[in-house]
Amino acid sequence: GVGSRWVTTSSPVQRRHLCTASSFAGADPSEGVPKECWCEQSTPSSSSEDSRSGAARVAVVMLSRHPPDLRLWLEYHLSYMGVEHVFMQVEDTPEFNATWKALHPSRQRRVTVWPAAAAAGTDKRPADDYETLQKRQVRAMSRAKEASARMGIQWLVHIDDDELLYAPLHRHVGDILAAMPRGYDQAYIPNSEAVYPSVDTQSCFAQTTEMNVNAFKFASYANGKAAVRVTDAAAVPAGPHQWRDLDGAELPSIHLDSQPFGAPLMVVHFESCPFSRWEDKYWELGNTPAWKVNRIPFRFYRESIEKMQTCKVGVSQQAPACSEEALRSFWSSWKTEANPSLQRQDLMPIRIPWSQIAASAASLPSM
Repeated sequence: GVGSRWVTTSSPVQRRHLCTASSFAGADPSEGVPKECWCEQSTPSSSSEDSRSGAARVAVVMLSRHPPDLRLWLEYHLSYMGVEHVFMQVEDTPEFNATWKALHPSRQRRVTVWPAAAAAGTDKRPADDYETLQKRQVRAMSRAKEASARMGIQWLVHIDDDELLYAPLHRHVGDILAAMPRGYDQAYIPNSEAVYPSVDTQSCFAQTTEMNVNAFKFASYANGKAAVRVTDAAAVPAGPHQWRDLDGAELPSIHLDSQPFGAPLMVVHFESCPFSRWEDKYWELGNTPAWKVNRIPFRFYRESIEKMQTCKVGVSQQAPACSEEALRSFWSSWKTEANPSLQRQDLMPIRIPWSQIAASAASLPSM
């Protein structure tokens, strides 16, 4: 929910649900605000992979580079969220082949992989990666839209390998997008940022139970992502976050965060997790001149790049600011509840049945 209006996700068997402070189990982001508590209309369980009449066919496209947990990411979206197909452009990920071979054939059939050419020279980092990354993402989005049209996919969403599509009421993404009115070809999906338990977090998706929903306190972007209706032949990517028509004009669009009970679909950004991924990511982004770093709008990005440019070079590693303790403290001050800018009302719970998702994967027939 949002503000004063909330929906209970309790089992329909429970016919009575109290609308009291205790009902929020300490996870009330709007303390002191009177609430309306509504009961959700019964919907089919998201654990079923059977395609349902009326559900939209949805695909996801992403550019993947050293993903934090690709196997779990795929299982979550393909089995739990009901994504029909995933298009992946894979860059500089030596461990990808092993991950791919470990996937069940039923999952492999629903994933299209586009290998990227390896970088030339001794420095494998892409030059000016912050800017060139977005260009590569746009090319992948266009390619996936064309492929989706051939497959009869109705909606396409671009997200990253450290992001999850998240439905607070545990609905399939196809059910949510099927409800979009005719005449609207783009649905803006708001984003949030994962807040990790500690700097020692390793299983970033499964161990994280909170997200920051206050866009003014994000470490990264705050303009969400967008789902595009594939049948709109004139829709083209306008960067990684939205689509436009051929003249650069806005498509007929709906903002999901304007819904009466809050957004039915969100993108949760698990950026820079685990800690070692933060080090690798910003070392790669460090192959960028200072004047371009200064143009990056996110303070966390700028400071992280500067630390890697300083601390990954020779004698600088011995400086106190480059010690393991100092770097871990810096990361924690942005990425955990140790972030001094975060307040209780900025946080919302993330409730994903990871044990159920793992059981679904384990129940697949032997290969």
